[in-house]
Amino acid sequence: MGHHHQMTTSETAAAAKLNEELHGGGLSAKGLSAGKVGVLGAAVIGVSCIAPAYAVTSGLGPTIAEVGVYTPAIMMVGFIPMLLVVFGYRELNTAMPDSGTSFTWATRAFGPWIGWMGGWGLIAATVLVLSNLAAVAVDFFFIMLAQIFQNPALADLTRVLWINIPMTVIFTALAAWISYRGVESTKKVQYVLVVVQLIAIVWFIIAAFVHVGNGTAFDATPVELSWFNPFEVGSLAAISAGVSLSIFLFWGWDTVITMNEEAKDPEKTPGRASMLTIFVMVAIYVLMTLAVLAYAGIGEEGL
Repeated sequence: MGHHHQMTTSETAAAAKLNEELHGGGLSAKGLSAGKVGVLGAAVIGVSCIAPAYAVTSGLGPTIAEVGVYTPAIMMVGFIPMLLVVFGYRELNTAMPDSGTSFTWATRAFGPWIGWMGGWGLIAATVLVLSNLAAVAVDFFFIMLAQIFQNPALADLTRVLWINIPMTVIFTALAAWISYRGVESTKKVQYVLVVVQLIAIVWFIIAAFVHVGNGTAFDATPVELSWFNPFEVGSLAAISAGVSLSIFLFWGWDTVITMNEEAKDPEKTPGRASMLTIFVMVAIYVLMTLAVLAYAGIGEEGL
């Protein structure tokens, strides 16, 4: 064993491969289409995955119930851990772009058990959330039909299980089919969905403030600077409840990072797109919250 020898060609190749693996390479080519999504496209997909219209519909009420007029402050506090996670994801992504994200990174850093739990947690959460999203979509689909045909009875059809469950399955299958078509067709669908959502949200915000200005609001409440001060919320319990709810509101931005293999510049695009997504979202949420509070106030009665 002690004698020196020249490295054979195969040994040289093996050493080069090991060197590449040690320095952040060594990722096998996989079947995702590369170079398809730019910063704006990724941010659009990020916003659509957070689904601000849905998140506000289901999350804003409970948050206001916990912390009242200090909800804007809680949004800002909930925004900070999200921003820090984005920074962490961005660095991991720069070192090793992989669509497995936390599953792949945790496996490499802490071993397969923690990686598996992280990956499994994401899958479980996705299954639970997607089925709920589809069910909410079905509820609103029947409300829409009731409004189009001016027949309130149609809205109640969503409570009939043998109608509701097949409709939910159809909505889920439709989403799966769009995803299966690939990131290009997904991106086109998301552009439409995000534009429709943002028009609805901006329209809502403007309409709420116009009503406040005209004195036709339900319970007009003038916006105050103290609403942005988390130290006025009162109890730590209320703050932690509010922050957990605001994390639910921001959930979904990490999709931007998982698209790193399809991004045009995998080391920079996802990081930039996730920052853009998070800032757009916090602006939308704070404005929505102010609009709701200014228009409807807080209380136990009515709206």
